[in-house]
Amino acid sequence: MKLKTTFALIIALILLAALIVPAGARPLLPESGMAKKRTVTFDVFGFDKQHGPHSQFECNVTSGGANTNLDCDDLFPNNEPDIEVNPANALNMVASSNDYGTCCDQFYTTLDGGLTWTTGNMSRNSPQVTGSDPVTVFDRKHGVAIHSSLNFSFQLPTGEACRGDLTVSVSTDGGITWLPAQVVDSGFGCDFSSVQLFNDKEWIVTDNYPSSPFYGRTYITWSKFVSASGAYQSSAIFEAHSDDGGKHWTKAQEISGSNGALCTFQVAGPAGQCDQNQFSVPTVAPDGTVYVAFQNEQNQSLWESGESADDQYLLVKSTNGGQTWSNPSFVVGLEDGSADYPRNVNDRQTLTGYQVRVNSAGNIVSSPTNGNLYLVFSDNRNGTHDTANPVTNTDVFLMTSSNGGTSWSDPVLVDSSAGDQWFPWVDVNPTNSNVGILYNDRGSSNGALYNAALMEMPGSKTTVSTAPSNPTQSRYFRAGVAGCENCATFHGDYINISYGSDGKANMVWTDMRDPSDVAGLFFQFIYYAQK
Repeated sequence: MKLKTTFALIIALILLAALIVPAGARPLLPESGMAKKRTVTFDVFGFDKQHGPHSQFECNVTSGGANTNLDCDDLFPNNEPDIEVNPANALNMVASSNDYGTCCDQFYTTLDGGLTWTTGNMSRNSPQVTGSDPVTVFDRKHGVAIHSSLNFSFQLPTGEACRGDLTVSVSTDGGITWLPAQVVDSGFGCDFSSVQLFNDKEWIVTDNYPSSPFYGRTYITWSKFVSASGAYQSSAIFEAHSDDGGKHWTKAQEISGSNGALCTFQVAGPAGQCDQNQFSVPTVAPDGTVYVAFQNEQNQSLWESGESADDQYLLVKSTNGGQTWSNPSFVVGLEDGSADYPRNVNDRQTLTGYQVRVNSAGNIVSSPTNGNLYLVFSDNRNGTHDTANPVTNTDVFLMTSSNGGTSWSDPVLVDSSAGDQWFPWVDVNPTNSNVGILYNDRGSSNGALYNAALMEMPGSKTTVSTAPSNPTQSRYFRAGVAGCENCATFHGDYINISYGSDGKANMVWTDMRDPSDVAGLFFQFIYYAQK
């Protein structure tokens, strides 16, 4: 770890004190259902990090073998990692994460296939904001990397999140240096304002197929949360795209559409509008068709008696480069409603014996070889659900479509182990069309520890992490509840896998193996592995 200046140490101590404050110190918004799935909440941003240090370059990492700890800058937590491989150069990769030691997103860039990494900060559009929800993509046509981020301000003493801008930062040197962030779509207001527009949980993809009519077009999708005096109204999915390597973007358009048979419940807005959504992910097929999968909570036919907010996965697509979009079609219903998971101290869904917040989201990806679609998710259908005292046996499932999303296979169980599996991410190996799914894994029973695991199809399961993580003894985000005082309430909302043109799987996850400065408690860092 690099040495800090005296001033930086003072800042660090202030942040450290805030990180161990019980999460209930901030009043919860009057939220329920999809509103609770906004990614920026107190259990994530429990302190004012916007005044922390910021530098494009912080430190270098040399690979430590089968697993590499990418965090060399300080002892504060990092989580919610993404990783992307340059389609023109498999040795060039950019990973990113939330960074709680500074103002901004953390980047980790390698130019030599993961032997060495450069680490630094990026994606803040002004000194008054901080970065979150980091995701990167490579644009082969324009020779750039484009990083997307949620930029918002954190207001004390109320603890409100304000503005919620969607931004992008561009790198012209493979991810070593980054241009200043620019706003793609502006947010408005704070959590308790009379009107708030808060852009949340974006994802980004580039059409990197030279034969596609839209080669070089980058698409970004996100949820736009609308609230009135703290009361949730809607969260439709929006889209914008760029044809010049992220320099300019089209005006945001709502794409989640309407379907009176699938979206029967409304908090506000027109009947049939599918506008209570989260966790959108776009993917591009070789013919240039763009698909966006997202979770929606409005299908009342999926809600069991006495419950609410069981989600469904919906799909929209565009065959003309994002100019127009289909209305949403149904993919699968999920067992993730109001009585399907235990609740943590912040009233978020968690796993039995844990306090970390979880969600059922995964992603969709199109095969670069044949255009088949693959979607992964996790839910508690195999656990004890529809009860006041749920017990989790959360499992990961894979679904496949070979006809552009018109029909889908039944969900296939990815891992039959009796413990919890969650945070799945799927990608397709471009050299052989095999499918790889990375996920967190508690193994055969729900003990204190978890590992990162990879299931390849065809193939077998590999435990990727060389040491397990312990979120029940956490240095940061401590729950402070009886029987689970040191349990972390947060370890991100996703992990990630990306195959390179060399056929190698590159994986990043939030790891909690490293002993901290407090005996018995563990840090939270980003780890990398390749297979």
